[in-house]
Amino acid sequence: MVAVKIFKPRYKFWLETEGGYLLGQGAFDLLQAIQASGSLSAAVKTLKMSYRYAWGIIKQIEKNIGEPVLNTYKGGKAGGGGSDLTPMGRELLATYSRFKEIFDELCTPETQNLTAEK
Repeated sequence: MVAVKIFKPRYKFWLETEGGYLLGQGAFDLLQAIQASGSLSAAVKTLKMSYRYAWGIIKQIEKNIGEPVLNTYKGGKAGGGGSDLTPMGRELLATYSRFKEIFDELCTPETQNLTAEK
């Protein structure tokens, strides 16, 4: 008797523009952390990411779509600085989330044990 091998679906996806790569899981996590914390500094601490690296991600996204995804506010002596997402930044989060939801639905426990014979 031949043992039936079980193949489990896994995926990794990202969003692209006509110019190529735009946003993957890491950039999504960064934007989501900024939205949750209201601060790029707080987001990078949460994600254990360097501030400079995070700015590079933001700038690359903005370059690829041609518009800002992040608003920044200077603090000063009284504090009060922070960041929030622009409407485009929020749209990117929503779009990525929706695609992830669709892919996750395809990889449910019911699909984990599919073979060509079922």
